[in-house]
Amino acid sequence: MTRVGLVVHGFPPELVGGTERLVAASARGLAAAGLEVEVFSGSIEWRERWEVVREEAGDVPVTRFHRHDLFFERWDKLENPRVERAFGEWLDATSPDLVHVHHWARLTTTLVRTAAARGVPTVVSLHDLFSSCPRYHRVRADDVFCEAEPGVDACLRCAPRWAFQGDEEIATSVRVFVDDLRAEVEAAAAVVAPTAGHGARIMRWLGLDRDVDAVLPEGGGVGAPATRPLGDRVATRDDPLRVGTFGHLHPLKGCGVLLDAQAALPDPALVELHVWGEAPEPAMHDDLRARAGDRRVTWHGAFTPEDLAGAPVDVVVLPTLCAESYSFTLDEAADLGVPVVASDLGALADRATPRVELVPRGDARALADALLALARDPAARAARRDAPPPERWGQETHDAALRAVYDRVLAAPRPPARAPDPAGLARRIHAFDLREAGLRELLRSEGWERVVADLQAEIERLKAAHGA
Repeated sequence: MTRVGLVVHGFPPELVGGTERLVAASARGLAAAGLEVEVFSGSIEWRERWEVVREEAGDVPVTRFHRHDLFFERWDKLENPRVERAFGEWLDATSPDLVHVHHWARLTTTLVRTAAARGVPTVVSLHDLFSSCPRYHRVRADDVFCEAEPGVDACLRCAPRWAFQGDEEIATSVRVFVDDLRAEVEAAAAVVAPTAGHGARIMRWLGLDRDVDAVLPEGGGVGAPATRPLGDRVATRDDPLRVGTFGHLHPLKGCGVLLDAQAALPDPALVELHVWGEAPEPAMHDDLRARAGDRRVTWHGAFTPEDLAGAPVDVVVLPTLCAESYSFTLDEAADLGVPVVASDLGALADRATPRVELVPRGDARALADALLALARDPAARAARRDAPPPERWGQETHDAALRAVYDRVLAAPRPPARAPDPAGLARRIHAFDLREAGLRELLRSEGWERVVADLQAEIERLKAAHGA
């Protein structure tokens, strides 16, 4: 029986984001197909002392590593030799024939090379822009989308830093970040991305010349089309164009651009906005409500995709400022059976069909023009509504494509195993501990104890709310 190890930065029930759900579904599918599956996962839960916890109650066994160093999700705190040692011990204990690394965050940036050193081939999935940007999403502090190859010249003034960190430290950390992630991708036996365009962009930014397999995830679904209250009429103040948007209401998701577009219309009352989702911080939601003013905006709050079934909208807008790698919200919008207006970058552009009108990223004026045209032209709405939706795969198609990649990798020669260097790893752990001790003292000026206490309280609240 083929043994496969799945490595991911978080796993249900603790974390249920898009990547986490995809890996959980893949684990179930691979196990159902007769493969022996184990999961090695990171955790968002900080602990006073690092801890490895094994769970066997779910569909597949999960080994979860809890880090004890502070702010371990920051770009310059990614590499952790203790995780590397625990991962190596997990590899020795489970003896996988193949490892599939889905993410490095909360774990360490040496996963692929640690597996290769034991002669285990690795498949890497590039689920997002993490591997090419210290800010993770390639959006600069001035909100401009960055197309530069990562390095000191591009990242020195842009990479997040603490007040006590100088240019020399940031420059060194940038070099390590770029070298580590490029080496990890380069060392993989195969690289997978949710779309071909996303994979090609990451390869270009990393300066690598290698093939990427496009393996689309299972598309989301909402269950029933929108009700399209305007129907085939021209919009008026009394019967406006209903425009829906949904998702995480973080500023980078672009809801503010949509609100500005409504304000830029000759008559804002021609468009009624319906917003599903919550902001990660109350101040972000307050800002959106202030930008909405007294215009026609309905805030629906937290939602599941099924809550969108029959939504009272004529058009969906996806105004994200990020380069999405796939966009489950595009699948959900397509299920609603209405025209879609979306930002012109990333997977939204890669996957667009005639149903999807692309407008320049962050351009409220262009978005307002697109909405006004749809409000005035029922025939254009109908034509776009009836156009083919973006391509999407079911779980069986996704699993079959993934197994084809696995079969190809397993048929190739395994990487040569190298003798372990426990003394070298121990020295790196010692150096890491010394750096962490110094960082704790420096971070007292940033109030880290209060921040960590607040984060832990929030985690406990969420666990209690979900019965964990």
